[in-house]
Amino acid sequence: MAYSVREERQSLATILRDKLDESERAILQLRRDNAESFLMLLDSIEECFSQLESSGLDLRPEQSRWLNLQGKLRGDAGRIVRVLDNAGGLRQLRKRNSPAQGMWWRLDEVVAANRRNLIRKFGMTFGTVALFVAMVWALFEFIPVDANTVIASEAITSVRQLTLEENWSDALAVIEEAKFELTQPDAELLIWEAVVRDILGQGEIVDDTLAEAIALIDPDQKPAYWWTLGSAYLTVGDLEKARKIGEDAIRLYPLDPQGYYVLGTVSEMEGDTGAAIELFEKTFELAIESNTELAVVARVRMGTLLQRPVNMFPAVENQPANESGSDGD
Repeated sequence: MAYSVREERQSLATILRDKLDESERAILQLRRDNAESFLMLLDSIEECFSQLESSGLDLRPEQSRWLNLQGKLRGDAGRIVRVLDNAGGLRQLRKRNSPAQGMWWRLDEVVAANRRNLIRKFGMTFGTVALFVAMVWALFEFIPVDANTVIASEAITSVRQLTLEENWSDALAVIEEAKFELTQPDAELLIWEAVVRDILGQGEIVDDTLAEAIALIDPDQKPAYWWTLGSAYLTVGDLEKARKIGEDAIRLYPLDPQGYYVLGTVSEMEGDTGAAIELFEKTFELAIESNTELAVVARVRMGTLLQRPVNMFPAVENQPANESGSDGD
């Protein structure tokens, strides 16, 4: 009987190793048609470990492979979630495979958390760069900053922080208070008003507000409008709006670097490192002569991405994503 138990455990250990082999291959070739079975395979691996927990077998090599595989899942969560979206979305997949407790069933939450952190980082970086440029400009020009500039700048700083906290109502209140104090309208403040109202579902006001903002900008500075609008949507986490704005900017001003920078940031937030590097390189090439500050920022962002471990997984062909409903998680 003892021999039979040992034989059964050895057989289960062999099954575990086979499943690990299969999962390590599958993660490299993940597609819409095998995505759900891949998640179920991970469940079965976890179950094998649970059954072998008290077996006395030396499973350290298998445990190391398992931890490494979970690390790959987290590290490449953006790509994997995009594939899972094409398979119906993790919410629907969790419904079909309840209780779906493994970390791999919650990769969308990992991606969302990573995106929130990146948005906060981007928001702080963008705000710091903008403040630094404004201070340098003021110092070199020796021009006193007027009251309107101070009011608008302080309001925008507060609004940016409130939007990072998703405190939309307070952000709008700050904007409205600042507009009341201003003796003349401020284009950037109006852009932020439009974005916040958009988030709040006040779409009927958005277009008029943006029209007022762009009318305040000199014709030769129009690309800055798209840069500011795209950056605001990036800060609030609306990547689809930011992408459209970046694409519009490139279409209208193909030789201006700012639209490429917005799209590069969208790609970085979505985990598409290759596309982000290319877009930041294009930003640098176009900005090196005309916008030194942006060229430096683009080169730093590109360098940071290049220092990441080389992408281990091939790009996945774009496929139309199926709409997924919400679950009760």
